[in-house]
Amino acid sequence: MWDNIFENAINYAIEQSTKQFDGMRFKQALKFAFFELQNLKEDYLIAKQGKANPYILMKFIETLLVLTNPFIPHFNQYCWNKYVFPVLSKCENYDGAVNSNLTKQPWPKAGPFDKIVAQRLSFLKDVKGAIRLGFDKAKTGGKKKGKKGAAPAEAKVIEKCYVFCAKEYPEFQKKCLTILQGFEFDENNKPVGDYIAAIRGAFDKKQAGIAMKFVSFQLNIAEQAGKDEGLRLEASFDEQECVEVNKAFLFENMPAIKEVFVMQNNSEEAKAIEGTEQTREAATPSKPAIYFC
Repeated sequence: MWDNIFENAINYAIEQSTKQFDGMRFKQALKFAFFELQNLKEDYLIAKQGKANPYILMKFIETLLVLTNPFIPHFNQYCWNKYVFPVLSKCENYDGAVNSNLTKQPWPKAGPFDKIVAQRLSFLKDVKGAIRLGFDKAKTGGKKKGKKGAAPAEAKVIEKCYVFCAKEYPEFQKKCLTILQGFEFDENNKPVGDYIAAIRGAFDKKQAGIAMKFVSFQLNIAEQAGKDEGLRLEASFDEQECVEVNKAFLFENMPAIKEVFVMQNNSEEAKAIEGTEQTREAATPSKPAIYFC
C-alpha cells in the first residue's frame, strides 16, 4: 500500500511543481517539490518499518534533486555525483537517461495520479492526528489545565484503543448530502442555487442549525476536492482494513497502548463495549471515532 501511496505522491509532486514553475510561482513550486515530498518520505519510512522499496526511494531522490535543482544547484549537483549518478549509471534496469551533469538530466515525467490512493494517505494522516489528540484528552479525562502553581492532575493509565469506522453517514447527514446532490456546481465547485433554504426547509429549527454546520464542512471539502468527494454517501475504500494494516504507522511512538481494536461502529461487537455509544455515533466515513480506556 505505502509503495503505491509514495509513488502516487511523487507523480503528484512532479505534476504540481511543473505547473508552478511554468507559472513562475516559485514558492509554490518549492512547496510541492521539496516540503511535501520530504514530509511524506518520513511517513513512508515509518510505515514500512525498515522494509522500504529501494526503487521507490531512488525515484524519490532523483525526483527531489531534479525538481529542486533550480533553487540549490551546487548542493544538488554534489549529492547527484556522490550518491545518485554512480548508482543509476550502473543500473541495468533503469530505463531513463542518466547524465553526470544534473542540469542536463531530463525533467521527470509525472505518471498517473490516483485520487483514491491520495484519499487513503489523507485519511491515514487525519486518523493519526485524531488518535494523538484523543490520547492526550483521555489521559487528563478531558479536563483543562489547572491554574498556575496548582499541582498537575494525575494522568490516567491508558492501555487500550478502540477505532470505530463507519461505512455510511447517519440518516440526517445522508439527507443533507442527497439534497446537495440535487444542485448543479459551478467551475469553482460551489453549489448554484439557494441550497441553504433547501436544507433549512428539510429540518426543524434545532436540526437545521446542526445540519448547516455539517453542510458547510462538506461543501468546503467539495470546493477543495470536487463535488463527488464532498458529497459521497459512503466511504470510497475499506477504512477498517486501512486502519488495521497501518497500526504501526498510526500508533508510532505510543508504547503505552498495548491493545488496538478496529471495528465497524454499528457492529454487535462494538455495541457490546460499555460507555462507547456516544463515540460510536460520532463516526462517519473518512472520520473514524477514537475511544481510549
